[in-house]
Amino acid sequence: MATDPILRNTSLSGLHQTCARNSTPDMDEALRRALALPSLASQVLTAAADHLADRRPTDELTVAGWGRALALADARVLSRYPQIVAQHAGRRALRALTPDMWDSARTRGEWALRLRAAADTV
Repeated sequence: MATDPILRNTSLSGLHQTCARNSTPDMDEALRRALALPSLASQVLTAAADHLADRRPTDELTVAGWGRALALADARVLSRYPQIVAQHAGRRALRALTPDMWDSARTRGEWALRLRAAADTV
């Protein structure tokens, strides 16, 4: 996690020590809830999978359909975040797509299954 460009200059041990000094039960609970949420990249992939699975899952996925699913997922998940955060999450989501997915998935439903599996990895 320390190689993440957003966290590169953050001293995690110093952050942990600061949080431990300033910790309250409310802060601890808020942190637990935040850490339990899927990453933004995972949420993007899941939102795209939901779109593909809900709309004609037996149809072959076209380039236009792929673009539409990603654009809708981006708007649904990332639109409320700063651009740098949204771009980072989008890149992480796309990096989770493996070459074998492109060879093995044809229909929108097959892609939805693969996107859900990829969402578990980010």
